[in-house]
Amino acid sequence: MSKERIKDFIDKQLENLDNFSYKLEEDENHIYAIFSEILSKYTNKELTFKLLDDVLYLHSITYGWKPVEKGVANKYFWLEILNKA
Repeated sequence: MSKERIKDFIDKQLENLDNFSYKLEEDENHIYAIFSEILSKYTNKELTFKLLDDVLYLHSITYGWKPVEKGVANKYFWLEILNKA
């Protein structure tokens, strides 16, 4: 799995925003983005990503697995990251 691709996706989403802090962790099937700061609030929010057939997916508790790189699909990233941030 490509941590670099997920890091690039997150960094693109957070471009020009300084008040976010996260780290990436990986297991056999998924990569986890663990945020310690979101919009200057300290948190322990975890987002789960996976690559399937070269498509990057994010798991949302509300929406399930959603591809997040094409069109306006990044809205699922923002819905999940800002939910109870």
